[in-house]
Amino acid sequence: MHKACLDVQKTMKHCKNIWGEYYILKMDIKKYFENIQKDILYEILKRKIKDKKILWLTKEIIYSNKGKTGLPIGNYTSQMYANIYLNELDQYVKHNLKCKYYFRYMDDGIILLKTKKKAKEILEAVQKFLKEKLKLELNQKTQIFKNKQGVNFCGYKINEYRLKIRDKGKRRLKKKIKSLKEKVAKGEITSKEAKLYLAGHLGYIKIADVKNLKEKLFY
Repeated sequence: MHKACLDVQKTMKHCKNIWGEYYILKMDIKKYFENIQKDILYEILKRKIKDKKILWLTKEIIYSNKGKTGLPIGNYTSQMYANIYLNELDQYVKHNLKCKYYFRYMDDGIILLKTKKKAKEILEAVQKFLKEKLKLELNQKTQIFKNKQGVNFCGYKINEYRLKIRDKGKRRLKKKIKSLKEKVAKGEITSKEAKLYLAGHLGYIKIADVKNLKEKLFY
């Protein structure tokens, strides 16, 4: 995820150099995990899995919860299947729509385009593909805007020159650290356990342009 954000910023710099002003198509899928169609997912996996025993087990997992739509949120298999499901969109955007500057993390995607007209055309094509092939819709967070606004992606606010942690992420991190400090003080967990838990958060902070944030949060 961190690498993806750095790649987005690097590509934004590249687009700034070649185009000057450009447009960002920011896409977010409406209730993604809830709306994944199990029958479509299974057909996608059937194209890739040839072993009958593995295919049987795959089907058991996919249909383990009730209904024809939706995967259990939080399961490792659900996350993997959700990515496989949207790989259909990835291939369509890259190979059919020929979008060179495309990034996706789960149900959050962005495409960098030279003109607003082109961005609108791509958006319409993506909406049509999602509806017809995957039975999905984009939500109200989907929008087209100029590059100077920057873009929110994977918890960061990114532009060509800065990569900042969003305020929402800072508040969530401060709350978690406060909770861990209280648990250490009460003897519920050790300092070592708290540090291990926060290792991923330190990586989250490390790539962002934040002066003294680590010191403010931890000391």
